[in-house]
Amino acid sequence: MSIKTKFLKLLQSRRVHARIKRKNKKNRTLCFCSFVTLVISLGCPICILLSILINSYSALTVTKILLPVEISADFALANNPSDLRYKSINILNDSLHKVFKGTDFRNSDEILSRNSYKELEEFLREKTKGSGKYEIWFTASSVVNSINKSKYLNDHYAKLLSWLKEKGRVKKFFNKSLFLKSDSREPENAGILGAFIGSLMTIIVCLALALPIGIMSGICLYEFMPRNSTITNILEVSINNLAAVPSIIFGVVGLTLYLGIFGLPRSSPLVGGMTLSFMMLPNIIIATKNAFANVPITIKDAAFALGAPHIKVILDHSLPIALPRIIHGTMLAVARVLGESSPLLMIGMVAFIADTPTSFFDPATVLPVQIYIWSSSPEIAFVELAAIAIIALLIMLFALNLIANFVKRKFEFFNF
Repeated sequence: MSIKTKFLKLLQSRRVHARIKRKNKKNRTLCFCSFVTLVISLGCPICILLSILINSYSALTVTKILLPVEISADFALANNPSDLRYKSINILNDSLHKVFKGTDFRNSDEILSRNSYKELEEFLREKTKGSGKYEIWFTASSVVNSINKSKYLNDHYAKLLSWLKEKGRVKKFFNKSLFLKSDSREPENAGILGAFIGSLMTIIVCLALALPIGIMSGICLYEFMPRNSTITNILEVSINNLAAVPSIIFGVVGLTLYLGIFGLPRSSPLVGGMTLSFMMLPNIIIATKNAFANVPITIKDAAFALGAPHIKVILDHSLPIALPRIIHGTMLAVARVLGESSPLLMIGMVAFIADTPTSFFDPATVLPVQIYIWSSSPEIAFVELAAIAIIALLIMLFALNLIANFVKRKFEFFNF
């Protein structure tokens, strides 16, 4: 072998090694960039979720103050609500003066919550039937709550809280109001129950309207409309475009149609569900059409070969097989509308609702709107409540996605 041939082979091998080395370097670079992107894409939601959990943790507890209360016979027999409230407030003021007598805190304001008189009335209604002296835990004000949770600084109330701790009259309790009450002007008495029930009622109305119409429209579009015709193509493009319309447009439609023309009750779950049904309808139609398109053609041909009419083939063969995919698409559509707030803002569901709705015509709000209201409040205690509402909304969305995936896998396996 000549020197020239050896040199050419050596040069060629070096070029091959250099090319392989460059290729491996590019592969390592691509792998590293992909890994960094994956870490960022997972890390950002995790960081956001952790910050929400940290903010919501302190909202699970509420500070209460132990006060000696002396209930007289005339108070125990009071039936007029206005007189009962007036006497309750006077009893609480007398209890505060007795506790802080001889101290610099006797004239302090905002020690107890403004709804403490209701706790006294509830104690009288449930715990006792007559007069006497009692020791009762009353909810502290938002200022005292924030100081006790190290969320707010105030020298005067910090000293007051330290003095109460020395006397054993301050304690943290689990905040039951958070899950048993609706919105309130006082953060220590506010809860998510009203918004949660409002969300459920809105989704029930939405499903009752959108589900049958969407399934029937999807069946008609796939089974009865002529394939590749101009009308069918126009309908499919229109439905796909309707699914991508900004949600605020549906709110304008609901405001104009349901409130302006039909005069339905403003800020009610009925109007909210009817408005959101416009958003859900295109998604259900698309999911139904795709589900029927995935039904094996052999099953339909076998049914037609046995003489089954078209309607029987759809109801007895195609629909049971397509149902899991329809349910999966419906659950995903519900998860989408459950987190919507802009259409509901247009129909008045942003109003302050202190009572839990009991019917579909009562004023109500939903969790996304409640989160918007609380997060826009300047008080830090409401921001903590917004974090709790976010977690509740995320749990609902997670549960819906789990149900959708479970139904799809379970019944698809069952059908085949």
